[in-house]
Amino acid sequence: MATSKQYAYYLEGSKLAIVEKDVSFDNDVSSMDYGPGASRQRWESPQSTIADGLKVKYVYAPTYRINDADDVLSISAYIEETDTGLLQLAVTTSSFTKDDWILITGSERWNGLHQVNATTSSSLAVVLNTKYNGAIVSEASTMYKDISVLQDESFELDLPLYLQKALVYYVKAKLAEDAGELKLREYAMREFKKMIEKHENSRISGLRITSSGSHAIR
Repeated sequence: MATSKQYAYYLEGSKLAIVEKDVSFDNDVSSMDYGPGASRQRWESPQSTIADGLKVKYVYAPTYRINDADDVLSISAYIEETDTGLLQLAVTTSSFTKDDWILITGSERWNGLHQVNATTSSSLAVVLNTKYNGAIVSEASTMYKDISVLQDESFELDLPLYLQKALVYYVKAKLAEDAGELKLREYAMREFKKMIEKHENSRISGLRITSSGSHAIR
């Protein structure tokens, strides 16, 4: 007999975690005379593998853009730079300048954005602004070199055209708030939220049903 399972999720930064409700019953769940009573309910890591039937749609808007996905380097080890206590990478080649941004993937510890502090005398190492104090870690991972990072107003936001119009209303609302024009601020925020809601509804798949009546589509 199929059993009902309950799942939930929580967010931590750009990560999404799936949890399953673990319930223990204190009597016979198949009894015709007595209903099941739960003696313990708690959320835990999923207890079983679900091959089909669990679908999660999650969108994360990063604060960076990979300009060239083919411009990558292989990282062979992570080392402490002894003079500064910063993280030093052993790479296949080096062509960096100070304050460049890189993106590390495939690492068990250092995934994410890092900024270049300096290049070393060796052409096969680069020092980051990331603090590190420890032993050499031999680990194969990947570095994306051509990265644009959101820092100021000059960064180009990759938004759909409809959301760009919504953003205009949001900016107008903030300007009106700073000027003390609360009625204009409320109007602009209503229009902003209305456009965001329409955009989100447009992404929902499935059958749309219309009914007859005074408010029906004619």
